[in-house]
Amino acid sequence: MPGKICEIDVAETISPIWGVQRYDWLYILVRHHSEPIGWLSLSNAPHHPVISAQRLYEEITEQLSWKLSLTLLRTRMMVPRTERQPTDPISVVICTRDRADLLAGCLKTILALDYPNYEVVVIDNAPSSEATAKLAASLPVRYVREDRPGLDWARNRGIAEARHDIIAFTDDDVRVDRAWLRSIGNTFSDPEVMAVTGFIAPAELESEAQHLFELKYGGMGKGFSRRIFRKSELNTYDLLAAQAFGVGANMAFRSRVFSDIGIFDVALDLGTLAGGGGDLDMFHRLVAKGHTLVYEPAALVWHIHRRSQDSLRRQIHDNGCSFGSYLLTCVRNRTVSRRQALLFAIRQWFGRWIMPRLFLPRGFPRRLTLAELMGAFRSPRAYRASQKRAKQLAEWQ
Repeated sequence: MPGKICEIDVAETISPIWGVQRYDWLYILVRHHSEPIGWLSLSNAPHHPVISAQRLYEEITEQLSWKLSLTLLRTRMMVPRTERQPTDPISVVICTRDRADLLAGCLKTILALDYPNYEVVVIDNAPSSEATAKLAASLPVRYVREDRPGLDWARNRGIAEARHDIIAFTDDDVRVDRAWLRSIGNTFSDPEVMAVTGFIAPAELESEAQHLFELKYGGMGKGFSRRIFRKSELNTYDLLAAQAFGVGANMAFRSRVFSDIGIFDVALDLGTLAGGGGDLDMFHRLVAKGHTLVYEPAALVWHIHRRSQDSLRRQIHDNGCSFGSYLLTCVRNRTVSRRQALLFAIRQWFGRWIMPRLFLPRGFPRRLTLAELMGAFRSPRAYRASQKRAKQLAEWQ
């Protein structure tokens, strides 16, 4: 069931899409300039080598006409957010570990960004070889080695090394859109904004695992509508549902906010027994402290989802473990009460997310939902062990 990922800008002339004969279907991101509008899904059975411009036009009209009309109406009636050309310098931090091949593709897109003033900092986290250092030495980037293993150790090192007030984070398995930093800079033109997250689209849908993660599990995208998150406008459940705020593969902060809310929790995220949750904890703390976070879909990146079933199962298991660890962190930090976190876990997490997919899978295998549930049950013990390990690493250097 391989699918072809494409994009179309309806502000330009629509051209045919060639070379698609080996794909069963196409998943096309439709945009108006830098603003994503929606997904267009096209069958390619029987396998044609080309999708004509006429068919694309007809399908866009049928599937996305209402969304497109709203976008064009808003463009005509409102002052575009992109009117101001941002120039504030930005530090781009990429955290990586032993994946020089993926990193090379990420850096290629970052070095081609449409932005006048930015630096690129590669944080090499506990590497087992010199491959990443050699790659970085061949490119106009700054290389920093962080020997304490864990993604949040690497992120915190990136904060310490960044030279600019705005720090944008992404991962080595991401390919950034050319206007990514411009959209981030535009959003930070509002001095109230302390954090920005953006849309994460799939870079490929070649395998069944990628198909399941993106189309059945929900992927990483948080929708096509710009949203502003402020504590005054959220109830406790909304504040705990930080997964709606964004994803760590596409996030940016004003560096000065860390002096108020603290840096990333090194007992969380990849490279720890908690398995993740460092980005959610940061989003939650930032908003809970009264700062403003904006989800801006135009700040677009493409993510290479895990390709094998085994790696997908581990990811879903880690999602359960990491979300439980995140909730325990919220209680530990006293941003919410123990009772509020428990009720959220029962009613929202288990009641509206895990259990419905067990009883009504809708194409998502029950074995994967069970893996997530097992991860959730494992989270208290994993989080305690991860905290202990974090203290040991803090004493190491």
